[in-house]
Amino acid sequence: MFTKTFTIERHIEELRAELRTTTDAEEAREIQAELAAMLDLTGDLDRVNEAMI
Repeated sequence: MFTKTFTIERHIEELRAELRTTTDAEEAREIQAELAAMLDLTGDLDRVNEAMI
């Protein structure tokens, strides 16, 4: 589970970096949508981790 979570967290950080540097409004919306989906997934993974404790 650590590797999967770490990979998702890294992807989130990369999306945030892209969002900070983009100047195209359409691209920013696409990045925001993908970022929101990844953050939702992270929340789901956190709930799974809590259930395993």
